[in-house]
Amino acid sequence: MVDYTDTDRSEDRNHREGSSITNGSLEKVISYQTNGNSSAMEGFPANSIYAGDCSRQLPLEITRITLGYLPLSSLITRLVQESFNGITEVINEMSELQIPQLNGAVPANPSQGNVQKKTRLLEFAHDRRAQFIKILVLSQWGRRMESIGRVIDIKAWLDAQTRQYDGACSWIGELRRIMAFERTPNPDLRTALEALSLGKIPCLPDLGYLPPEQVPPQRLLTALRGINTQLTIRMRLHEDIPPPLKRYSISNGRVTFKVPNEFELDLSIADENPSSQLYFIDFRFLFSPTSAGVAQGPMRDDFEARVNILLRHEGLKGCYEFLHSFILTHKLNIFRHQGHLMSQASWSEHLKVEAVHRSLIIQYWVTRPGAKSWIELGIRRRHAKRLSWLHEEEDESQIGFRWFCGGKEIVDVPLTIDLGELSLEIILKRIISAHTNAIFKETRTRLREGHLYAKKTLTLKHTRSITEPAASSMRVQLTKSQSCTIIQEPVSGRIVLLPPSPLYSRAERDMNGPISPAKIAATCIANLRSNASCEEVEGTLRCYGWTIVNSIRPSQDRMRHHFGLGTLGAGFFRKRMWDPHWLLAFTSTLAGNSWWVVELDNGILRADGTAAPGPSIRTVFKVPSTTKSTALTELSCLELSQLEVTAVGMISQHTDSRQLALQKIPHRLVKTSSTRSSPNSPAFYVRLSKSGMQPRVRPEKELEMPRSSQVVRTSFIGIDEHDSYTNHLVMAQSNCATLRSRSLDSTDGDFVTFHPISGACAFRLRTAVGSSAIPGLLDRLEEIQRLIDYIADMQAAKVHRVSLRHVDFTYATEPEDLRAKITFVGEVPPRISFENGNPHLRIQNQLTGLLRGPNGLRYVILLLTVTLPLMRALAATESVNGEDKVSILSRSAEWYQIRLPDHLGSFDVRLRRRREEFVWFVEEAALPDGRKTDSRVHEQFRSIIDEKGDGWSGISPGIVASLSGVEALLKRMNAIFQVQPATKPASIAEVRDDKARKRKREDDEIVVLD
Repeated sequence: MVDYTDTDRSEDRNHREGSSITNGSLEKVISYQTNGNSSAMEGFPANSIYAGDCSRQLPLEITRITLGYLPLSSLITRLVQESFNGITEVINEMSELQIPQLNGAVPANPSQGNVQKKTRLLEFAHDRRAQFIKILVLSQWGRRMESIGRVIDIKAWLDAQTRQYDGACSWIGELRRIMAFERTPNPDLRTALEALSLGKIPCLPDLGYLPPEQVPPQRLLTALRGINTQLTIRMRLHEDIPPPLKRYSISNGRVTFKVPNEFELDLSIADENPSSQLYFIDFRFLFSPTSAGVAQGPMRDDFEARVNILLRHEGLKGCYEFLHSFILTHKLNIFRHQGHLMSQASWSEHLKVEAVHRSLIIQYWVTRPGAKSWIELGIRRRHAKRLSWLHEEEDESQIGFRWFCGGKEIVDVPLTIDLGELSLEIILKRIISAHTNAIFKETRTRLREGHLYAKKTLTLKHTRSITEPAASSMRVQLTKSQSCTIIQEPVSGRIVLLPPSPLYSRAERDMNGPISPAKIAATCIANLRSNASCEEVEGTLRCYGWTIVNSIRPSQDRMRHHFGLGTLGAGFFRKRMWDPHWLLAFTSTLAGNSWWVVELDNGILRADGTAAPGPSIRTVFKVPSTTKSTALTELSCLELSQLEVTAVGMISQHTDSRQLALQKIPHRLVKTSSTRSSPNSPAFYVRLSKSGMQPRVRPEKELEMPRSSQVVRTSFIGIDEHDSYTNHLVMAQSNCATLRSRSLDSTDGDFVTFHPISGACAFRLRTAVGSSAIPGLLDRLEEIQRLIDYIADMQAAKVHRVSLRHVDFTYATEPEDLRAKITFVGEVPPRISFENGNPHLRIQNQLTGLLRGPNGLRYVILLLTVTLPLMRALAATESVNGEDKVSILSRSAEWYQIRLPDHLGSFDVRLRRRREEFVWFVEEAALPDGRKTDSRVHEQFRSIIDEKGDGWSGISPGIVASLSGVEALLKRMNAIFQVQPATKPASIAEVRDDKARKRKREDDEIVVLD
């Protein structure tokens, strides 16, 4: 129905003055749609759908029908839009048609394309014209829409009143019909008084019936015996008795057929003729729960008539088939009734009973997710022989069941139904017990595939019950100190783990999921055992100072790739002093517990090539078991210490092997006997050839093994209990005779010893866990080689203390012992030091510089001997003359300069070789700023050149002194050193210039030591 407003009517009236839909009227409609009043195109408010005077509104009792009303403007808008889209398509189609060009003036183009274009345009115009005519009709009808709408509302109200009237009449008639059965008739008190007082009712008619003749007991007994005889003859000679009715008895004039667990049937005869039928006497049920028989009433009458008809037409066989079918159906109904009672009582929401034809479907554990389980009770037919001598077969039907567990039928169910005592609850409990026991059996079988449960390292105990599912359980030992009991609730089918623990929650949730517990229970228990083992191990290791590393969370695939297919979980641990890239991992599977040494990588790469944050596992190594039981999780202090030593040994072995391979040093691993401190730790035999690693201090000399052997044996011997550093024992052969009889000082932690006979050296290396001992080994071997070289160079000296870091020796004994100490620590260049008062303190820095050069120590020892007389003479000169009269400058260990104050003079003392001997040569040195030596100093030095003393003689232009004669020479020159400067007063400017020249000279005399 269209909602048409007053504004629409006025517009439509003006529009229809064109009398027909033409091109001009089409333009008006489009103009009306686009430029008209927008409010006229909208519908009326919900409270009033009619336009006009409010006095013309219908009463409030009449409901206004507004459903289905549409504004006329919506129809016009849609029609205009469709017309626009249609004309666009027509134009596009016409543009695709090709029209051939004609020569000459032709009034019309008769080509087929032109005709098709015109035809298509006319068809579109005709179709649009029909649509707009419909709009015109709707607009004309819409002018009367107000009255029509009122008629529709009134018609709907009248129909509703009619329906209410008809409903009231029907309700009154039905009430009258129902009350007819509820009416109680008035009591007949008069007839009641006559019956109670007189014992008869005179008003009732007397039909004249004769009373039955009283039969004497003897006659009745004789008649019953005759009937028994007739029944016996008939049963044995004339009747075809079905096999189920072969068990019968005859007494009291009736034959009683007894079918076990079904019924008893009493029949009798009314005639001696063997062909006459048997008649129904009585019927009783032989199972419970049920009544003794068919109750008196219409049902029994119908039942008796039905049995007599079957006895007349089909005999005992037809009667048995009917009664047997009746009993089976009755038993199924009893089962269904019991099922409904169970589903409304204790099995509520967990049991679903559904009857399908003559079958009964009982679904248990309804709320459990996953595949469903149910039993079907129905009539099953089977073939059975009637009698062994007849060799005949017939179908015998009986109550049977089928069990579907998880959607699959289970065959050969070890369960029989007691048809004499019908109890659906007992049947259901036995089925659920079988189901629970099957789950536990499958779980036990899968768990015993692992080594722990197969070898009975951990125990499994399955308690069975075939009648009570709640009594079935399975006790699983998770660890040596922790066990759990698994039960299944009979009603809901929920798996429960006892005793309650937060650790069991996830296993319970998984086993109660959509996957069958028989398939997932073993995996859940394996996960639970892994979690329990990890929890116990974490508690034990935390007590002993280990750190739990929770940042390592590898995926299940990566974990199985590294630790094995059966790995379900892992725990990662680290000691405080370990390298961050090394961990100790614990894994637990059904095969047992395992310990692993894990090396971490800095990061992993994603699929797009970018690096993912967090460490990842690089390599793993299995730690050999140090305990007898593979299921042990509570480690003692001794066992944990052995485990730590073994793991650290494996870490050291791997880091050392990698470092040797990286430096391309030949090596070989040799297994050694296990000890308490270093179990299963192989030894490295390393060959250090000339192509090996070079030392750091003297790069011009390649590292070689001490003297005779280039093979070094290094082995891991344990860890330090105080700081968890690893200890390595290194042994090498050496033929250094100097060190054989000498013990090295171990106060610096060197711990190097030499065998007095074989010359083998042994020392201990300490490294952090995760760091390779090879760099320290090479450094230590370099230190030993350097020490051997130093000792060999100090044959003339008396060595007091020797260690890998210093050598303390005496190089002179007269007139007093002079000692020196050479220190060499790691990569720091060696240096020489002297005690206070030693004359060589003057050239300590120069000697240290020479010590670092080629043949340094040998040359330094030589210089100490050669320069000792000079050092004593220089010290005596300074002591006699004082520092204000003479100053001594050490240019080097071989060149010294003696200066007089106020530039009076300067003398150079140099060590030179003359005639294959070392001598000291003394000559005048040039003064700075081109000054000349003082004449007095010059004359005295020239006079000494002309002289000759003990161990010295003058040679122009200087003086040559032997090593021992230099003291006498300097003593002779004391006269020169005592020359005093002239007393000429100096001006302030000269004093200032003299100080400036002195500072400049001191700066020029600074010697830079290498």
